Amino acid sequence: MSEDNKPKEEVVWTEELLRERRKRATIMAIALLAFIALFFWVTLVKLGANVANRPL
Repeated sequence: MSEDNKPKEEVVWTEELLRERRKRATIMAIALLAFIALFFWVTLVKLGANVANRPL
C-alpha cells in the first residue's frame, strides 16, 4: 500500500487552536487594513494639495 492511499487524520479543533486561529486572522486583517491605509495615504501625498483645485 503506497503512502498516498493512507487515510488522512482529521484535525480536532480545540478551543485553544480556534483561539490562536482567530488571533492570527485578526492580526492579518489589521495588517491588510494598514497596508490599504498606507496606499491611500501615499496616493494623497503624491496627488498633493491641488487635487481639490481641479476642474469638474
